[in-house]
Amino acid sequence: MGLLDTEPGKRRLLSVEVPAVERYNADRDPDYRITVSRAGGGLTLSYCLKPCHNVYRLETRLLSSYPIMAPETRVLTPLKHCPHLLEGQTICLWRQGSTRASSRWDAGQFTCVFAVVAAWRWLLCYELWHETGEWPLPEAK
Repeated sequence: MGLLDTEPGKRRLLSVEVPAVERYNADRDPDYRITVSRAGGGLTLSYCLKPCHNVYRLETRLLSSYPIMAPETRVLTPLKHCPHLLEGQTICLWRQGSTRASSRWDAGQFTCVFAVVAAWRWLLCYELWHETGEWPLPEAK
């Protein structure tokens, strides 16, 4: 059963997630707005971010287990491999493979837009790592 197939899932999307995306998009340049599309039992957010020098195209997937399980974000723009880049250019935001207790994702506190902001922070770290060779946030390891 997918996120869009349950009444609680639909209520969360309509009352929490959609308004959060609308607020994010409100005064943003059209090239940097989040677009939402249906993907199976979940949703895919597509967007561009420019943390510093470069523009990156990303997608964040809200799987059918969302919001209990963290969204998955991957960078579509080719990246140089780094210590925090997982298979398929998925970025390590929530300690993938962690348990619900050890993950930084908190379904009661965060929305899908938080995942976009976390991706921006990750990309800024990536650009700094590319320049210095050091990942600037040790707690992200």
